[in-house]
Amino acid sequence: MLHSYSHDELTEYFYKALEIFNDRLDSDISKDNVVQGFFNSENGVEVYERFCQTHFPYMLNETNYKEADYFDSIGAQAFVGDSKYGVLINENIDFTLGDVFQTFQHENSHLYCTRNEIEGGNFFDKYCMGSGPEDGMMNAGYAIWREAVADIMADSVISDYATLTLNQVESVVQEYYQMLVPKNPGAKKAMSLIIVYVMISSEVASVTQWELAEKEIVDTIQIEDRLLLSVLKQVFEQLHSGCFWEIVPEFIMTLGETYLCLISDRCLRNTLNNNRT
Repeated sequence: MLHSYSHDELTEYFYKALEIFNDRLDSDISKDNVVQGFFNSENGVEVYERFCQTHFPYMLNETNYKEADYFDSIGAQAFVGDSKYGVLINENIDFTLGDVFQTFQHENSHLYCTRNEIEGGNFFDKYCMGSGPEDGMMNAGYAIWREAVADIMADSVISDYATLTLNQVESVVQEYYQMLVPKNPGAKKAMSLIIVYVMISSEVASVTQWELAEKEIVDTIQIEDRLLLSVLKQVFEQLHSGCFWEIVPEFIMTLGETYLCLISDRCLRNTLNNNRT
C-alpha cells in the first residue's frame, strides 16, 4: 500500500476534520454522539451488519451493501440515527492525508445535511421510499443532489478559494458526460461529479449570475446540451440560496425529472446517430 494508517490515526484525523467542519458550520456533531467502526474489503458485510444492528438497525433494510465489491471502493460511510451519528471507516484506506481529510469532510457533510436538509431531517426517509414514476424522479434527484452537495460542502469547508479551473476539469466533465446513458449504473454518480467539478471551478464559483456561469461553461467545456445546462442551472441557483443545503421536494423532483429527460434524450440521439451510420 502506498499509504497506510492505524485506527488511532484515522480516528484522530476524523475528529480533526470534524473540528474544522464545526468551526465553519457549528453543527451538533461531536465526539459525544459519533460512534465509529472499521472495516476492510474482506469483512465489510460482517462489520456493517454488526455496526448497524448495534447502532442503526434501520440501515439493515438496505441491500446494496451485500453487492460484490461494494466495500472495495468506499473510504468511509456515514450513518444518522435519532440520537447519534456514525461513521464506518475503511482501515485500508489508501489515500494521501489530504484525500483522507477530504473523505472525512464529505462524510461530515452527509451527517450535517441529512439532519438539516429539511425540518426534522431525513429527506430520503420522508420522500424517497416509494416506487411510482414520481418517486423515480424524486429518488434520482436526491441521489444526484446528496452526493454533489456533500462534495461541494466538503470543498468549501477545506478551502475558501476555488483552485480548479474549467480548463482543468474539461476532459473529466466530457468523460463523465459520455457516461450519462440509461444502462450505466454509475450514471447518477457521473451526473453528481459533473455538477461538483463545474460548481467548484473558479469561473463558476466566483459569480452569482447564472448567465455569466453558463457562458463560461459553454465556452470552455463545449457541451451545449440544453438539458445538462438546465440541471446545472437548477443546482447553481440552489447553491446561491440562503442555506444551500436546505431543500424542498419540488427542487429535488424537478432536478430528478430533468436528469431523467437528459438520459432519455441522450439515448434517443445516440440511437438516431447509430442508425444514420
